[in-house]
Amino acid sequence: MSYLREVELDPTYPPVSSLQEFFGFVPNLFRAQALLPRVIEAAAGINRAVLLEERALPRTQKESVLLAVAAAYGNAYCVTRSHHALRLLGVPHRQLDQIGIDHHKAGLSTADTALLDFALKLARDAPWLSSEDIAALRRHGWNDESILEAILATALTNFLCTLSAGLGPSPDFEPRAILHSSKPPQPDARSYVGGTSGPYLRTVELSPASFPPFVFFLERFGSIPNIFRAQTLRPDVIEAEAGAFRNVLMPEDFLSHVQKECILLVVSAANLNTYCVAAHCEMLRAMGVSMAESDQIAVDHRQADLSEANKALLDFTLKLAVHPSEFGRKDIEWLQSYGFTEEHVLEAVAVTALNNFINTLQMGVGATPDVKPQRVFGPRDAHPPPAADRLTEGAEVDPDAGSVARVQGGNVDAFEELVTRHSRRVYRTLMGILGNVEEAQDAVQDTFLKAFQHIGNFQGRSKFSTWLMTIANNTGLQRLRERRRLESLDDAKAETDEEFRPRQIGAWGDDPEQMYSQAERRRLVEGGLMKLPPKYRVVLVLRDIEQLSGEAAAAVLGLGIPALKARLFRARLMLREALSVHFASSAKRMNS
Repeated sequence: MSYLREVELDPTYPPVSSLQEFFGFVPNLFRAQALLPRVIEAAAGINRAVLLEERALPRTQKESVLLAVAAAYGNAYCVTRSHHALRLLGVPHRQLDQIGIDHHKAGLSTADTALLDFALKLARDAPWLSSEDIAALRRHGWNDESILEAILATALTNFLCTLSAGLGPSPDFEPRAILHSSKPPQPDARSYVGGTSGPYLRTVELSPASFPPFVFFLERFGSIPNIFRAQTLRPDVIEAEAGAFRNVLMPEDFLSHVQKECILLVVSAANLNTYCVAAHCEMLRAMGVSMAESDQIAVDHRQADLSEANKALLDFTLKLAVHPSEFGRKDIEWLQSYGFTEEHVLEAVAVTALNNFINTLQMGVGATPDVKPQRVFGPRDAHPPPAADRLTEGAEVDPDAGSVARVQGGNVDAFEELVTRHSRRVYRTLMGILGNVEEAQDAVQDTFLKAFQHIGNFQGRSKFSTWLMTIANNTGLQRLRERRRLESLDDAKAETDEEFRPRQIGAWGDDPEQMYSQAERRRLVEGGLMKLPPKYRVVLVLRDIEQLSGEAAAAVLGLGIPALKARLFRARLMLREALSVHFASSAKRMNS
């Protein structure tokens, strides 16, 4: 069991069959990702390259790192898994418990103790890690290959712990109690280096001509980021990381590229990772988000020009990354109340987990920024906690507030009032997205069912109508994606990237009604509207037909106000051009 619904895994799917072959079963952590098999592929690839491949460190030492770090994180699932693995590898039961409590008393060698000291510092206080910590490991006899594998094992633990906290899988074995040692001392702010004082380890030359992952990074980023150049002692791990990027970050069938980059940016800032903040600000800039907007998202996304749904998405991922022990099913239900599906939730968890892996890895190897950071994140940059209510003083009164309160109080009949009040608007919006009467009618039912199921989580951070239209938009979007042929409506890339160029925007007659009856004119406009690409069709429906405000329409579509205005302007031009053949020619005949 996990927080998300489970579906049957295809036993012939290579990542699944490889897990079955190695473990003798498919661990529940991977079963919990079954809604998106590509996420399983990403997680299994990293797990296999880092943990299962025996190179400089034997499996026993890597599992010891995982156990110590998972215990420090308080993650019962990962503690249980590593405890069981080490038992099978022959490590005594008493020694295992001591590694999770205080590894200094576990009877390990001085070198092994130093390695776990290093891993725990990287896990808990990564921005304070420096070249001196690397030098201390070398003095204990560890070479750069071994140190890199210890860094990778620590990053993997963060990755697996984030996944398990976000997905809530049941332990595969009898759960182990987590016995914490005394709280570690807080690092001195004067020793803060921010994880960019390296690179710490030696590297070898890998040519893009003979190393496909570097070709992939060149195509995606325009250069090979320093974080990957710093890992050339383990090309197989770089290959697994490239696979994770392909499977988690590149698809847009649920979360958009901009949404994912915002998650990466916010979580990296919370982790005080200046390198990754600079990288994701640059990625967002390439997608049309200004540096000022990116900086605001990094510092405090709640003050940024984002929709309420996207602010909720970032609140969700931030809590998972920074306070995983407080995370639970209720957080998923809360996010779903903004219209996000379980697939959206799974992808958000996977992006957050991959981000924590990369953040830990970067600070361990000390990769220097590829672009000049706008700011350096330090101990004073604590991310503000989520507010209980983000409504501002003087906010517009929600006319649906009374009905919503009655429904939340148990008056089911009050929900009929909301259905009656909003059904026509929801239907017209879904028709604008789907362009099909039967599909739109089915989607209306789905929308109100989802709203009823999650209305208990609605907290009034936006108007009920905006929340409901967000659910409707996501419902229609999901149906479009299931068709596997239409473009994404939540593609927030810069509107200037579109290929459309108006060609026939002639002046229309002052009185086209003289040539067309009102019914005929409506038929032409509706026909032209249905021919537009879905993302332009829906913005016209929301703004020009349903008369939503710019702020409400932007919230529904998950766009910033500038992006909404650009899309609406382009949509109006497209519709005008489509209708010009009727109205402009009619005007010419009238004037001749």
